[in-house]
Amino acid sequence: MSRFIVATSVALASWQSFVSAIPSDILARTDQVVLSTSNVSVSFDVSAGSRMAMPLDPQLISMSIEFCYAVDFIGTPGLPNKYSKQLLQNIQDISGVPPILRIGGNTQDIAKYCENCPETMNSTYRSGSTEAINVTFSKGLFRAMNENGPLNQKYIFGLNLGQDNVNIAKSELAGALNYLDQSKLIAYELGNESDHYIWPQVNYRSPSSWSMAAYVKQTLEWFPQLSSRKRFQYGSSAANPATVSDFTMVQAVKWGISKIKQVKIISSHSYMGNRCTPANEALLNLEDYVNHMKTVQYYASYIGEIAAAKSIGAIYHMGETNTVACHGKDGLSNTMGALLWMIDYSFYLATLGADRLFFHNGKGDFVYSMWEPVALNESYPAHINPQYYSMLFAASVISDISNPRIYRVAELDTYDPAHYAIYSGGNSKLQKLVILNTHYHNGTTASRPAKYVDLSPVLGRKLKVKRLTSGNTVARDGTTWGGQKVDGRGVLVGRETWEESTDGVVVMYASEAVIVKAR
Repeated sequence: MSRFIVATSVALASWQSFVSAIPSDILARTDQVVLSTSNVSVSFDVSAGSRMAMPLDPQLISMSIEFCYAVDFIGTPGLPNKYSKQLLQNIQDISGVPPILRIGGNTQDIAKYCENCPETMNSTYRSGSTEAINVTFSKGLFRAMNENGPLNQKYIFGLNLGQDNVNIAKSELAGALNYLDQSKLIAYELGNESDHYIWPQVNYRSPSSWSMAAYVKQTLEWFPQLSSRKRFQYGSSAANPATVSDFTMVQAVKWGISKIKQVKIISSHSYMGNRCTPANEALLNLEDYVNHMKTVQYYASYIGEIAAAKSIGAIYHMGETNTVACHGKDGLSNTMGALLWMIDYSFYLATLGADRLFFHNGKGDFVYSMWEPVALNESYPAHINPQYYSMLFAASVISDISNPRIYRVAELDTYDPAHYAIYSGGNSKLQKLVILNTHYHNGTTASRPAKYVDLSPVLGRKLKVKRLTSGNTVARDGTTWGGQKVDGRGVLVGRETWEESTDGVVVMYASEAVIVKAR
């Protein structure tokens, strides 16, 4: 298809100036027909942005793995999952560290330790369910965690609170202390989503007696029996602070969790939508996820949760999260649009003071996973989903920057462009700009809207640009990052490409993201 451009919103002289600044490799592309365009000039107070910027953790986008699928992702002693290991290594090769792996989720609250059981993990499933109803694991799991990841691999490990038996958690912790290299542990975590313990399908606690006060009381009693020296992640509640709930971290702090000296991390869980019932699934719409302002509005409600963590000297994790609860929605959670949402959501939460986010993963119908860890059958091999590129993108943002910090340039944002300024340490000089064009484009029409963004006011006229792109918002494959893609072995292949601009202008098609820096 030949490429042609019709511009009705700009004067001819201005148009010629923009086109002359577009890198030649972009102009040479013949897969886009642009019928609608807009021009944007980016200008903001760079020094003020530096003063308000928040720390940007190198492991900002990390992973949560459903407990019963830990072996599928990690492997067993002597038999690592080489595909997973390569995908994690790709991130470490860019940023110096792989994403942290949290081993937890619903099935951590039914798991039990069996030190010398022959299998590393043994899970029992109810017909029609992909979350185990019984899990036992041996010391082999800890050996696999020690051996099977990249050199710098770190973990958060979930202990069982749901069964209401402290001896189960004590046994799990004793096994970990005996067989797991403690230098690989960020923290332990006691229980998963205790606010759900009264649900009929869970039924771990009585509705008449279970509350945040009861939860805090029980943990105050349990922690001295577990360990007085180990770091713990606390909370892991799925309650949305924008709704009426007793199970918020603000409430936990009021009930005295600062008395638990092992608590070093406060954790919330959040999904922006769910498909746990047909009625809720009917409300899901990918266009809502790629609307930047809706993402901002939804997650602004966590400001108080983050502040509660900081008030007791803890760091803040969004300890389990993803697009759609109950394992994601096919055609939404595994698309280019979901990938852009993950980046936007993660960076926005970082500007509020959050330290890390852990996107949940499983096997089979967990369609929101970063990757499918093993082949399910001959026609369904191990493979990545577009979401995996979020970690490559975030790693590239912080690479070559000392003590990176991030600031959302809110005055420039609308529903489809999002702008994040990246700084280094105490330096007020702008190091990089991250821009997302989340404009929804489903690929059913020939036209693909484009924005021509003039960054010369803040970065000068000579720029380098690394581009995350795919065919359209609903694409489930074909994603490339700086011209590279991940092959069937998990290896990044192709030549890494940084486009160049000599006039400070960057062209962005609908459903793309870029990292821009001065040359």
